[in-house]
Amino acid sequence: MNAISQRKFAILDDHFPNLTTGFRISEFNYYLEKYPNCEVYSTRNDMYHPEYAAVYPQFQNRVKSFTEFDWTGQSFDLYYMVFLLNAATFHYIYELANTPFIFELYPGGGFWINDDVIDARLIKVLQSPLLRKVIVTQKMTYDYITSRGFVTPDKIAFIYGMVTHPEYFHTTIPKKLYGKDKRTFDICFVAHKYMPMGIDKGYTIFIDMCKKLVQSAEDIMFHVVGNYDQSDIDVTALGDRIVFHGLRDKNFFPGFYSGMDIIVSANLPFLLIPGKNYDGFPTGCCIDAALHNVSVFCTDVLNMNNHFEHKKNIYIIPPDAGQISESVMEYYHDPEKLYRMSACGQAKFREVFDFEKQMRDRVSVLEQYL
Repeated sequence: MNAISQRKFAILDDHFPNLTTGFRISEFNYYLEKYPNCEVYSTRNDMYHPEYAAVYPQFQNRVKSFTEFDWTGQSFDLYYMVFLLNAATFHYIYELANTPFIFELYPGGGFWINDDVIDARLIKVLQSPLLRKVIVTQKMTYDYITSRGFVTPDKIAFIYGMVTHPEYFHTTIPKKLYGKDKRTFDICFVAHKYMPMGIDKGYTIFIDMCKKLVQSAEDIMFHVVGNYDQSDIDVTALGDRIVFHGLRDKNFFPGFYSGMDIIVSANLPFLLIPGKNYDGFPTGCCIDAALHNVSVFCTDVLNMNNHFEHKKNIYIIPPDAGQISESVMEYYHDPEKLYRMSACGQAKFREVFDFEKQMRDRVSVLEQYL
């Protein structure tokens, strides 16, 4: 056993091992596999552990509740977290143990901009003498924390993107083509609802788009995945052409996406928390869809796109239902053009968000301090 594998580090989290939090499952399981002395302590372990243990029995004994945490401070050489909220919430633990920590600053998770309370939280965590590195995944995040003087660039590891399920890079379910393998043209919306009607995720725009498209073609179907149902917005006009699939875990999506032609994500910044919050670009749901050869139609209101080419491997839409429906109809009438774009998109998303590269970059940060 090499020196690194003998060093112990703990992951502290507020949501693991919930199987619907896919990026955590993928990233944390990678560390559990690579480092025999890695353990995860979760505030919600008791709620989700039985389901997780049934799927990943090899890790079940190293995913624990905080009731099992060693408060003597002698057990770990490093702590790791994702999201600002976790880094701030567990701050007392690594201070108590005088143990270094690394955390990943994704958008969301208790981080947004232009807020005195959040800025104070950032300063507390980023200027802690125990901080070794903060991993940032969006240029907008990097610019914000450096321009405000919260942290110096030498403490930042900029790793664009996010971690998603490794098996999504090796899809084996053949894509069903409109007019060949199926009779319907299928458009989906996939997102978690955090505010009424999912306004920040563009759900209201999506439904308005659907209502326009039903008048344009009789064989277009609409699919919604997430905690939405008929009570959020009146969808009577859509009849049986809209299907609500509910919340789903990763096993649902390969089969689901094999039948989807387009994912529409008209998400908007600064609505969930007025003037302050934003999503990463593209959203995780769009990344997963693209990896399954689904064409991504998404907004980019903040001009965060630095990797994708409009109409070649992605379609950048305005947050306007009428304009989106017109763009969709263009590709509805030329599905071969749509499938060329989705194939190019799949290749580009595989390159940019390559699981092994994303994890290699994160491991290289961890191993500087293990």
